[in-house]
Amino acid sequence: MTNIIVTTPEELKAIVNEAVSELLPKVNTKIVPPDTITLSTTLSLLDEQGFPTSKAKIYKLTSAGKMPHRKYGNKLVFSRKEVLEWANRQTKSKVTDSDSILFIARSARRKK
Repeated sequence: MTNIIVTTPEELKAIVNEAVSELLPKVNTKIVPPDTITLSTTLSLLDEQGFPTSKAKIYKLTSAGKMPHRKYGNKLVFSRKEVLEWANRQTKSKVTDSDSILFIARSARRKK
């Protein structure tokens, strides 16, 4: 003897959706921004990260080979990751406690 199940169309849709979603592989829906960016995007990226600069300064740094870049035809393109790493390397680090202790010790020796 067969079992007969009575259900509403909405309940049937929910049951089918649940069964199908369990069988399908999970899709990663996270949108990753492209790594290659243009000059204008580089300017805004650096500004957002607290490193304001100008177009002229970037042209000067790239022509001197001091900033990571690539050329696509006659256009400059940059790697988002490389630009952020480069910008972080350009900042001066804070004086550590051991540096300040050495400075005080040296100055104390001079006062004698």
